[in-house]
Amino acid sequence: MEAVGIYLRLSRDDERQGESASIESQRAYLTQYAAARGWAVAREYADDGVSGLTFDRPGFRELLDDIDRGLIHTVLTKDLSRLGRDQIWTAYYYQIYFPRKGVRYIAVSEGLDTRESGSAGALFPFLTAANDFYTADVSRKVRAALTARKRAGRFIGAQAPFGYAKDPARPGRLAVDEAAAEVVRELFRRYLQSGSVAGVAKELTEGGFPTPAQYRGGGGQARFPGVWSDRAVRRILTNPTYAGHLTQNRRVKINYKLDQYRDLPPEEWITVPNTHPAIVDQEAFDRAQALLGLRSYRAGGGGGHLLTGLAFCGKCGSPMTYVRESPARTYMVCQGWRRGGRLGLCTSHCVREDRVTGTLRQALQEAARGINPQALAAACREDTGDGQRRLERTRQQLDRQEAVMGRLYEDRAAGTLTEAEFAALLAQARKKRSALETRLAEWEDAPRMATSAVEDAEALLSFRDLDRGTVAALVERVVIGENKTVEIVFRFRPPVSDP
Repeated sequence: MEAVGIYLRLSRDDERQGESASIESQRAYLTQYAAARGWAVAREYADDGVSGLTFDRPGFRELLDDIDRGLIHTVLTKDLSRLGRDQIWTAYYYQIYFPRKGVRYIAVSEGLDTRESGSAGALFPFLTAANDFYTADVSRKVRAALTARKRAGRFIGAQAPFGYAKDPARPGRLAVDEAAAEVVRELFRRYLQSGSVAGVAKELTEGGFPTPAQYRGGGGQARFPGVWSDRAVRRILTNPTYAGHLTQNRRVKINYKLDQYRDLPPEEWITVPNTHPAIVDQEAFDRAQALLGLRSYRAGGGGGHLLTGLAFCGKCGSPMTYVRESPARTYMVCQGWRRGGRLGLCTSHCVREDRVTGTLRQALQEAARGINPQALAAACREDTGDGQRRLERTRQQLDRQEAVMGRLYEDRAAGTLTEAEFAALLAQARKKRSALETRLAEWEDAPRMATSAVEDAEALLSFRDLDRGTVAALVERVVIGENKTVEIVFRFRPPVSDP
């Protein structure tokens, strides 16, 4: 007697079909079918909760192993979709694999049998196409539902971004994982000091900091030391999630059949502002983005110049490039002229690099002399005191608005409001609550901003010499004119001066 194996499969998408698609229902159906023909079931194989798009399933692999060992001669499934929903691979097993192995395969409810060539066999191409289309349609609907949740500011990932954990008290929200968050803060600190992605990756690796791939959360420890890549550092630096703005849709699957992804450009990301606590403040994040927009800088060993990516020609706007005349003398030359001087795109003006850096150093020293730290601290304290009062008022207004929304639900339940009236009033209440929440976040951030202003002023006062981190943080661009003029555009606002 030939050995019969029954194969059972159920995916999450199939569960919506109800009890008829359950593993128990499939088992009973196939067992009865085999018994009616006097066949003894040698073994049962099952994959519960596994998609039919993949054929790399534990139960199915066991079935194939037993077929290869000659232990199974007939395979039964309730229908063809239980075997799989991918049109190409289903056709391979039905038309090539099973016949080559001398194994009889039967999709019972549809009458498909590899040893019979009746009218049911003619339906095979249409059934596989329908099963494949079903999966594609489900995939499209799932993507649409997930996109809607992303746009509503709900985190839908299986694992929270490095530095965060899923908030158990608020589904779809993120909470800070302090152990990993400190690594993220350190990463930003080091990058803002050096401006080098590769340098930060090397320093984190040498320092034994856990990588996102190896960090497991909970205990806040990495399972084993890791190697930070430039790509990993850059993905964290460019992710607005770390500034408190949930950002998803940064990469997508190539298609629903392949477990491969492609990165999307920033304009296709889905970012919802102010959805969770920030790990780095907005100012630090914005500074990092500005640095990333510059040409790469490698400190030491002649690997870069202090103003690389920051200095531009005042005539044509091209970046200034560097020409070394001697070990002690380097000139900054318009790149537009060097590349297309004969076309008349610009003129051959240049300026010594040390003259430009000297002008920059002098401008920073003058800015530092204009600061009155006592006056600035006093102004910040006054602003902070006013901010605390505004903060308390805003919290009270928000509490009252929450109470208003609660009464709306009560009035609808009591029949006082119609559905149309309730929907209109609720939309207005939600809009007002959102405005109050935004204002509250601004007032809550005021003390940090005041402290940051004092710290920036103190850093400028302690300024002694130029380094890449200081320059990138303070300077937006340096414009070199045809007559060797140097114009410096700073990132900071004018300091508080003595009255």
